[in-house]
Amino acid sequence: MKNNRLMKNLGKAAVAAALLTTSVSPVLAATENKTEVKSNKTAAESSSKKTSSSESSKASSSSEASKSSPSAASSSSKKAAEKSTKKAAKDTKKAAKTTKKSTKKAAKDTKKAAKTTKKSTKKAAKNTKKVAKKAAKDTKKAAKTTKKSTKKAAKDTKKAAKTTKKSTKKAAKDTKKAAKTTKKSTKKAAKNTKKAAKTTKKSTKKAAKNTKKAAKTAKKSTKKAAKKASAKSTSASSTSSAK
Repeated sequence: MKNNRLMKNLGKAAVAAALLTTSVSPVLAATENKTEVKSNKTAAESSSKKTSSSESSKASSSSEASKSSPSAASSSSKKAAEKSTKKAAKDTKKAAKTTKKSTKKAAKDTKKAAKTTKKSTKKAAKNTKKVAKKAAKDTKKAAKTTKKSTKKAAKDTKKAAKTTKKSTKKAAKDTKKAAKTTKKSTKKAAKNTKKAAKTTKKSTKKAAKNTKKAAKTAKKSTKKAAKKASAKSTSASSTSSAK
């Protein structure tokens, strides 16, 4: 911002100097023309007055006055032009000095600004490089950590899967074994139940047979006892009758 302002001021000073330099000739020319016109006008008025007062008798005097007037005007014009030239040269020199001073200051400021800019750019580049390096380092570190975590997670998953598979296999084996044992036990129990039923049936049949036999024996004994009792009663009756 400061550099732009300095360059703008420098440009304005240069343009002013150039205009001042180029305007010297037109100013001189204008001054000479103005002086010459004034001289001619004065000469014409003088000539006119002298002619009107004495047209015929003072013709030669009028001619001499006309000759002397341009000469005086030319001297005055030359003096004014010299004065204007001197002033214009002085102003030009002053403007050139100011321009040179401004140019020198602007160049110095520009150089200083360029140096500051270069320093800032260098510092910014250094900081950017430092930040980029740190970011790269952090990214690398994060990638390494992620890789490590992923590897560990994969390992743990594999281990867990292996353990699960082993457990499942063992559980299946145990279930199969238990089922086999249950089947065997059930079969054995069924066999024992059948055997027990058969034994019970046999025992019941035998008991029934023994009960029937006992009943028959009891019946037979009862019948025999009755028969004996009857015979005894008959014998007693006979003895009583004999007496």
